[in-house]
Amino acid sequence: MELSQVRAFVAVSRLGTISAAAEELHVTPSPLSRTIRELERRLDGELFQRTYHQLERTPLGERFLPLAVEIIAQADEAEALSAAGSVPFRVGGTPWTSRVLNQRLAEVSEEVAGGALGYASELSSSLLRALRHGQLDLALVHLPTDALGISSLPLAQYGYVVAVADGDTSLDLGRPLHLTDLAGRRMLTLPLMMQPTAMNAFVDTIHAAGVEAVEEIDLREIVGLRGRMARTGEVMLITHSDELPAAAFFDLNTAATYPLASGEISLQVGLAWRSRDMLHRDLIERIAAKLSPPAGELPYIR
Repeated sequence: MELSQVRAFVAVSRLGTISAAAEELHVTPSPLSRTIRELERRLDGELFQRTYHQLERTPLGERFLPLAVEIIAQADEAEALSAAGSVPFRVGGTPWTSRVLNQRLAEVSEEVAGGALGYASELSSSLLRALRHGQLDLALVHLPTDALGISSLPLAQYGYVVAVADGDTSLDLGRPLHLTDLAGRRMLTLPLMMQPTAMNAFVDTIHAAGVEAVEEIDLREIVGLRGRMARTGEVMLITHSDELPAAAFFDLNTAATYPLASGEISLQVGLAWRSRDMLHRDLIERIAAKLSPPAGELPYIR
């Protein structure tokens, strides 16, 4: 197995097409296709299958990706040693969670790494993809994740209230609400693509309680969200916290809200990293130790 074959596989996996990977690697598509086929012969199985004009990893490709990224990382470290350099430590976080947690991760990472670091800001799904392909080493993302080869540490969980149209008192039951109190309602939610595993579990729990329909909003619609809810009677689970970016668009202090009972639904945020990352294991463990919440129940973002 040649290192060039491994690099070709990771590029195709990340970019999704032979043509895009060929452009990045400065080769033509035909030789790159042959390189992938040679690697598949070496591994005795197909690494990709074509779906909707994209190449998706097969089960073998899924298992090989964590190994391939680690092979490249080790090779890059060897090259850095010969040039008296070092492999960079790359950190990121989703802006769609607590600003305090993002700031804390950036500060602790720079403290542990002993210098200034860049900080990638993307949706959780994009950060996890970058982690899996070796473009990031540690990220603050929404959990849980089922991405193969990724380890995680929850840092906090969300506490929710039910936001309704102004003047809607039908949910004023004199007690915290249960999801079953929302049966027959239509609910809005943030886009599933923000982190599909976590958001799909979130939506499945809502559907199981009897909510009539759950519709994803476009992130650009947040500014006019309360007006839409007034027109349609839709409801939404929100976290009543100024730490979150939605607070800048959705006036949490004046919105009509009712508390949701604890334990009704769970969505967490925490650290994620590659399980096989040997180069940065010490840094990651030290950062995780500094950020890890006290033993017991996760703190709430409320």
